[in-house]
Amino acid sequence: MKVWLKRVLISIVVVFLVALVGIAIFLLTFDPNAYKSKLEEIVYNRYQRSLAIKGDIELSLFPRIGLSVQGVSLSDRNSTDTFASIDSARFAVAIWPLMSNRLVVDHVAVTGFKAWLIRDEHGAFNFRDLVERQSAVAALLAPAAAMATAALPAPAASGAAGAQAAPPAPAPPARQLPAALASHAASGTDFQIDIAGLDLKNGEIHLFDKVTGSVARVLQLDVNTGRMTFNQAFDVALKGKLIGDFPVADANLEGQAVVKFNPEEQTYSAQKINVLINGKLGQLQAKSATLRGNLAYSAYSEMFSASNVELLVQGELGGDTPVKNLETSLIVPQLKVDRSQAELQVEKLAYRAKGNLPDQNFDIAFDAPSLSISPEAAKGEPVSGTVKLRGGGKVLGVALGLSGIGGDAQKLTLKELKIDGGVKEGDRLVQLKMTSPANWDMFERKGALSAMKGDVRIEDAALPGGSFEIPFIGSLQADLIKDELVSEINAVLSSSKLDFRVQATNLKDPKVAFNLAADKLDFNTVFPPVVVKAPPPPAAKDGAKPAAEPAPKAAEPAAPVAANKLDLSFLNSVDLIGNIAIGEVKIKDVQAKQFAAALRAVDGQLTITGLKADLYAGKLDGKITANSKNVLGADLSLDNVALGPLLQDLSQEGRLTGLGTIKIKVETEGSTVPALTAGLTGMVQARVRDGAVKGINVGQTLREARDAVRNMFSGQLPDVATQFDMGRQTDFTSLDADIEFNRGQGTIKKLNLVAPLLRVSQGTPASLDIVNKQLDVSINVRVVNTSTGQGGKELDELKNVTVPLRISGPFDKLGYQVQWKEIGSKAVKEAVQGGLMDLLSNQIGKVPEAEAEGAAPASPIPAPPKKPMDPVKSIGDALKGLLGQ
Repeated sequence: MKVWLKRVLISIVVVFLVALVGIAIFLLTFDPNAYKSKLEEIVYNRYQRSLAIKGDIELSLFPRIGLSVQGVSLSDRNSTDTFASIDSARFAVAIWPLMSNRLVVDHVAVTGFKAWLIRDEHGAFNFRDLVERQSAVAALLAPAAAMATAALPAPAASGAAGAQAAPPAPAPPARQLPAALASHAASGTDFQIDIAGLDLKNGEIHLFDKVTGSVARVLQLDVNTGRMTFNQAFDVALKGKLIGDFPVADANLEGQAVVKFNPEEQTYSAQKINVLINGKLGQLQAKSATLRGNLAYSAYSEMFSASNVELLVQGELGGDTPVKNLETSLIVPQLKVDRSQAELQVEKLAYRAKGNLPDQNFDIAFDAPSLSISPEAAKGEPVSGTVKLRGGGKVLGVALGLSGIGGDAQKLTLKELKIDGGVKEGDRLVQLKMTSPANWDMFERKGALSAMKGDVRIEDAALPGGSFEIPFIGSLQADLIKDELVSEINAVLSSSKLDFRVQATNLKDPKVAFNLAADKLDFNTVFPPVVVKAPPPPAAKDGAKPAAEPAPKAAEPAAPVAANKLDLSFLNSVDLIGNIAIGEVKIKDVQAKQFAAALRAVDGQLTITGLKADLYAGKLDGKITANSKNVLGADLSLDNVALGPLLQDLSQEGRLTGLGTIKIKVETEGSTVPALTAGLTGMVQARVRDGAVKGINVGQTLREARDAVRNMFSGQLPDVATQFDMGRQTDFTSLDADIEFNRGQGTIKKLNLVAPLLRVSQGTPASLDIVNKQLDVSINVRVVNTSTGQGGKELDELKNVTVPLRISGPFDKLGYQVQWKEIGSKAVKEAVQGGLMDLLSNQIGKVPEAEAEGAAPASPIPAPPKKPMDPVKSIGDALKGLLGQ
């Protein structure tokens, strides 16, 4: 017995000594770098990715297997582009757990980690294969674990008593792994990974999204975790800097959470989230953006849940409509979306937002107290929302309500969808109220507001009776499979029927078609004229009586008002076609009947064709164009229109009467009304028959001038008008005029007025300045018939004499003057031959007898000199002051 025990003890000692010698030999001969090529081969065969280890692998065995690597990179799948890389990594693996297919790792330290995450045009990420087959951590650690296991010496075999210990197993040759281990690595059997903690320093994550075009990166990334293992919660803390190229971003981020994930079940959760971001995020300049709460997602069931979530943002928004002092919050105590079960649950969801726009401030609120939707039933408390805008003298408020939620997950119904809104500006209030039942089919993806009913109420002191209402009914249907929206509205406006139908297709980039038909449409009921109230007189001080009102002064030029901007750039994104037909239409005082037009807007160009109307006993025909660059054009024709009533209603001053045919072909460009006026270019042609020019009577003006000459020495000086007087007019049988405009400056190219007594044509200058509202036109007046017309017999001595008449001044204060100096010597000779100068010479050449004898003159007019007189100069001197010379 003692001999047997002695032999056993000796055998154990021998085995122990042999093991020690074998381990010593292994440590002296094992080179972990010999496995680089084999590891790269295993990774490539499994993932079709290239693994590169540029630095040396350092391995230690006791007390744990320690591994340290440098310069490691992993490529994208089937690509030479780098997916991820690290400058250096260091970790240790426990030996015994490896025997039971568990990877237990001490604290992992990684520096210089970089990753390039890409989403392709189809929405797939470049790490999808790693997530679907096993986690990225396992993908990186499994080959290293395999190499660490390979580093273990083969266990010594012991035989029966007296047997000798087997020699230590030699190190495997380079580029080979034990067959069982190689099979294990190649088969993809998942390890149970247990990491004591991760410490990542100075990391970078680069993001490229080819779907949205976003390009961003996270720099200076530091990550610290607690014990990490699948399906067990662990702490994560991170911080870094977010830099974006599109959209532009430059923000600091910091966060903590308790994370849990299970790659096999594809479940992921983050509890106790606390993330803080500040800096620039696209258009948002965030003073602070905070996310708190709990989130969970299951990829298999497509279930997302959230609890106690708070999203708080403070900052400013840039862009075309900047927002200052922005404060917004989203509170979600409970939210669950389970697409596999068609379930939605919401509890006490609340959204708030407020801030300051350039000319107004806004306040938005939305509340969903309780909402539950499932395949069995849909129910919930009323959902409400409000939007308020204040500023610029306007107040806008809109309230939205959804009540009577019913149906189920497939077909949702609402007993009532309610919209109540209003806009108040000064004394004007516009209110909209609309209700309708609603339904939505989730599977067929279509729904409707089946019975819309409501009214528009306008209150304004300028309206007859102070207010009016527009009741309406209608419907709206949306079909997302057909990608179509259709709505029909029937309304009553001023006791007149109005029908409106609109259809939109391709809703992501909508193409809209509409038809508007009305019996009668008076825009003055919707947009009444603005009445400017006179300011109250100043109050007297200290009980004194108010001072007498001063005499009215001439109106001073009004202070310049900021012109409203015209921006037609929206036409670039509009695809619109429509038809309008209105029996009677009125805009301000202008009225028309049988108005019709066809609209087409596409590719930044708007064209209104088929523009027709019965207008003041005549016809309107033509088209109007506009484009996104604010270029406007008009090609219009007015045929046999009664110009007097038209001009009176259009400008409250009818200076021209008669039946007129007018052709207008003009174009202009600008973003304000003054700019559009200054850019007006084109031609206006007018042909008017049997009418009158009001404000001037050319024949009467000539008679007044003649009488002034006849009575210049009699002491009786008749008045000669020099300003337009609407009590006067020049009748004509025909008037032809062509005016050419060039950037707001008009030139009268043709002017022919034919009257029974007179012929009038244009002279020089002949300009029309619509920018400064000035007229400067010289007309040549010739008496052709003294037997008929306005006082023809009284002008027989002026027959066939051309008299220039100049009309000039502001449009609202025109004046005119006879241009005697422009008659010239030739005209005077013709007048002498016609007998006019004989008449004038008799008046000019006479000297009163009393003055010849030295007596005081009988007339206050000074006696003319006794030397020979120039008749032309005498006429001009005599009329100076009388005719504005």
